[in-house]
Amino acid sequence: MVPTVEAPVYTTGDVARICQVAPRTVSKWFDTGRLKGYRIPGSLDRRIPRDSLIEFMRSHGMPLGELGAVQGGNVLIIGMAAAERDAVEKLLTASGMTTASALNVFEAGAMAMEHRPQCVVIDASIGTEEARMIATFFKSKGRDNTTRVVGLVSDDEATDPNTALYYDEKFRRPFDPALLAVRVKSLSERLPA
Repeated sequence: MVPTVEAPVYTTGDVARICQVAPRTVSKWFDTGRLKGYRIPGSLDRRIPRDSLIEFMRSHGMPLGELGAVQGGNVLIIGMAAAERDAVEKLLTASGMTTASALNVFEAGAMAMEHRPQCVVIDASIGTEEARMIATFFKSKGRDNTTRVVGLVSDDEATDPNTALYYDEKFRRPFDPALLAVRVKSLSERLPA
C-alpha cells in the first residue's frame, strides 16, 4: 500500500476563525451546500477539507490569510529560456510560490499531472501552435478550472484578438520578470471570473 499525505481538515470553529465570522455562519454555509465538507459519522460535527475551504474563500473574494501563507501556489513555466526562467522562478519562490518548468509539450503534460498548477506561463517562442496546444489543454473542459494561463507573446500575437481564446493574460516580449512574477502570484490567488 502506498502511503498518502492527507490534506488538513477543519472544524466549523477553525473555519470561523480563519474567515473571521461566527461559527453559526459557517454552519449555515455548510448546511446550504455553499461550503463543501462532510459530517462525522454518528455525530452532527462538520469537517471541511482544506481544498474546499480555499475554493470557497476564493470564489467569494475572501483573503486567504493563513491558508495563503501555508500554500503559496504552484506555477508551471513552459518553454522559457533558462536565464529568464531563473529570474522569474527566483522572484516567485521568494514570494512563497512553488515553481516547476518544462521545455516542451511532453514535459508540460507530465509536469501538469504532477504539480497541478494554479498558473501556467507559456512562452510562445516555443512555437505558436505548440503554445496554443498547451494552453488549450489547460483551458479545456475536464481540467481544473482554477488554472490560469499566461502567454508570453510577440508583438503580432499581442494584437491578435484570437489569443484571448488561449490565454487569460498576455505579456508582450521582452517582459519585466518582476512584473510577470507579481501578476502570476496575483492570478494564482483567485479563481477566474
